[in-house]
Amino acid sequence: MIGEGSGIVPDRGMNYLARGTLNTLMNLTDADLTQDNYTGMTSTRVSADTPKGLLAGSVVSVGPTSGTVVKAVAADYDVVGIVVNNAVGYPYESISGVGSGKCVYLHGASSVFTTDLYETNVTWAAGNLVYTSNNGFLTNTGGNVIIGVVLIAPSTTDPFMAVQMRI
Repeated sequence: MIGEGSGIVPDRGMNYLARGTLNTLMNLTDADLTQDNYTGMTSTRVSADTPKGLLAGSVVSVGPTSGTVVKAVAADYDVVGIVVNNAVGYPYESISGVGSGKCVYLHGASSVFTTDLYETNVTWAAGNLVYTSNNGFLTNTGGNVIIGVVLIAPSTTDPFMAVQMRI
């Protein structure tokens, strides 16, 4: 059953199934709210209609200013988690990230989540190790930090991928 009752909502990029820790300490930067998620993108999971700013299911690392997080890239060693909600939200939805200036992200090796936000220029399979791409999305190639391992790979009939975290 897909919908609110199942915890898997089709228009939501990330759903946690087993929650380690939700961190709400770190602040958003201006770039976290305004970054373009479409221009130069290598993932077909985004379009020109994709909201700006950090997206649910994207990876964050410690920002250059104390107390902030930013979009992670493959070269980062300071990756801290997976964003739970889009930073700017959707129309007619709570825009708590904008209002609070906080970025809620999931971390902890006991966490399992599903996401439909990942790089599509790679082939996914159960057992793949998951890293950060230069777009701040999940990928199974490169990267300096292992984010987790794929439990259920995305398919043409179900775009959600299940990942057990290792950070």
